[in-house]
Amino acid sequence: MNVDKKASKLAKYALSLEGFLILEDDSDDYHYGHMGAIITEAILQAGLNYNTVVLPRVKRLIECYPEARTTSGFIGLAEKEGLNRLIRWKDAEKPSRIMNTACFFRSSGIETEGDLRIWLEGPGNIEKLKELRGIGDKTVDYFRILIGIDTGAVDRHVLRFLKNACIEASSYGEARDIINETADLLSVKRRTLDRSILRYMSNKKN
Repeated sequence: MNVDKKASKLAKYALSLEGFLILEDDSDDYHYGHMGAIITEAILQAGLNYNTVVLPRVKRLIECYPEARTTSGFIGLAEKEGLNRLIRWKDAEKPSRIMNTACFFRSSGIETEGDLRIWLEGPGNIEKLKELRGIGDKTVDYFRILIGIDTGAVDRHVLRFLKNACIEASSYGEARDIINETADLLSVKRRTLDRSILRYMSNKKN
């Protein structure tokens, strides 16, 4: 079964589910124009509750630290204030990943959201980004979402949703393609379908 057929099957499955709702378009939520917030959210999001853990920290960065809109500004602020204090974090792992990513971006000449969008399109750059500790396919797609590129970011909830629909994906890339094409069939934004699946699977688990 090719991606087109799998997407069609998934669209029918989603529409058949009681309690599955396509959430409202959230386009306005993803234009931070703030590299500190973009890097922090992309690194923190894995394995954490978005609404209670990630979002409050991201909002605080945007509202209280406009000087962190550029990568260099964010690094300077983190060095001055201490990143753990800045994002109100106790252990060292996530802040270390955030700083490593920020320093990598700065060394690559990425200072703004627009710079990151252009850089991600460059040949070989995604593979360079994935060499950093803690950054895989999902985090790369999450960066894409945060800079306004419409795509899904496949996580365990999406994979379980595909499994429940009796759809097999041979790789992360195929799973993402299935979700993206399903969104196109349903005439919704790809990140909106991704978020709708996350909400549905989280509610179902609870």
